[in-house]
Amino acid sequence: MLHATPSDVRGMKAPRLFRRILGSVPNPGTGPKRTAIRPPAVWGQAEPVWKTLWSWIRGTQEPIQHRKLTLDDARRDFAAALSDLSAEDACDLRRRGQSARSLRELWHLRADLYSMIARYRSQAEADRRLQSVNRHFPASTTPTAKSTTSRPEHFDA
Repeated sequence: MLHATPSDVRGMKAPRLFRRILGSVPNPGTGPKRTAIRPPAVWGQAEPVWKTLWSWIRGTQEPIQHRKLTLDDARRDFAAALSDLSAEDACDLRRRGQSARSLRELWHLRADLYSMIARYRSQAEADRRLQSVNRHFPASTTPTAKSTTSRPEHFDA
């Protein structure tokens, strides 16, 4: 809260007054956090090299099978999110989700999925359904408010 008396405000130059006002604004990085869903790694970056070599030496295909099962699960959840929508554009999006060749490709279809569900149902329903799809992708916690403008560091005193 500002604790400036009227005589203090009259004696301040404009930049000093703005600095005092802006100084009382809380730091945007300290606000509540939200979960950001990041795209999956590009093929070959998800597995460390030593694990890939070890699988190759042992003659197993575990990482490849695991990636295929994860993609199948993600496709299934994607289709389930659209299951009750029968519009032509919803059917097209369902086909695009089923033919996605990678998790990264499916990740890029999430925006279309969200807008489709929000348009035909509601935003709350789109949020709820997208959670089942988002569980297949890496997540990180980030601050909700980000400063898009930078304050100049040089003010007249």
